[in-house]
Amino acid sequence: MTSTWTAAHMPRLDGRSIVVTGGTRGIGLATARAAAASGARVVITGRSDESAADVAATVAADTGAQVVGRGLDLTDRDSILRFADGLDDVDVLLHNAGIIPAAPEYTADGFESGMATNLLGPFLLTNTVLPRVRDRVVVVTSLVHRLGVVDPADLHFARRRWSQKRAYADSKLANAQWALELDRRLREAGSRTAAVLCHPGVAATEITSLTPLQAVNDGVIWAAARVANTAERAADCELYAATMPVPPGAFVGPRGRGIRGAPTLVGRSQAASDLRAAGLLWEAAAAQTRSEFPL
Repeated sequence: MTSTWTAAHMPRLDGRSIVVTGGTRGIGLATARAAAASGARVVITGRSDESAADVAATVAADTGAQVVGRGLDLTDRDSILRFADGLDDVDVLLHNAGIIPAAPEYTADGFESGMATNLLGPFLLTNTVLPRVRDRVVVVTSLVHRLGVVDPADLHFARRRWSQKRAYADSKLANAQWALELDRRLREAGSRTAAVLCHPGVAATEITSLTPLQAVNDGVIWAAARVANTAERAADCELYAATMPVPPGAFVGPRGRGIRGAPTLVGRSQAASDLRAAGLLWEAAAAQTRSEFPL
């Protein structure tokens, strides 16, 4: 596998359809734009129908592709089910949307906002539309998943002390374990749909704004711009995972130390490889979202 791959090496995607959640800015927007430029029909989701439609119209005008924008709130069950109900068959469901929660906030269902957005919303959406996904589900995690600890009995910090770092790392490890169990279930069911995990390394995007202090955020972004991937380079990892012939269950990330660079297959951490833990997480997520594997 080459370590110099970029979106310029991506095959034409004419006739294929890709859903990119969180596609209105940052890495998601770069991913959606590159997929559209290669001929894919792209569905971009954003926080509202209006914002998603505006971005989709711009990408469509720039690329000449069919691009649709739809609102999707991954913390809202009704929003997820409405989005799923209006979704046609797709080739790739790419879970790019994610947050680093600034404070301990909870959804109407009592879910911690980071776990709701990064895991439980995508889990429900995937289970709902999986029979309509022809090729693969791509789950985006982060390098910080290596710092996470997933407790299926306490996903929402009822007994543990919440911190921003812990909440984000835990949700990203949960992403990795979910993708592991999804891949196992797909294989067991004999499905031709694959589950692929990826991480974009460290990217200089707005998600780098980790604190409520703008001066600190400006410093973080300044540093990230000098050592991290651009949004377009980070999007290469998502595009590689979404379009190239990688094995089911593969993990794609930047080469080298994983901070920046061209996409390649990378190894999983021990926690991200734990099938028993992944199964327990699945059971908790299924109970909390009232959804199950549909195949």
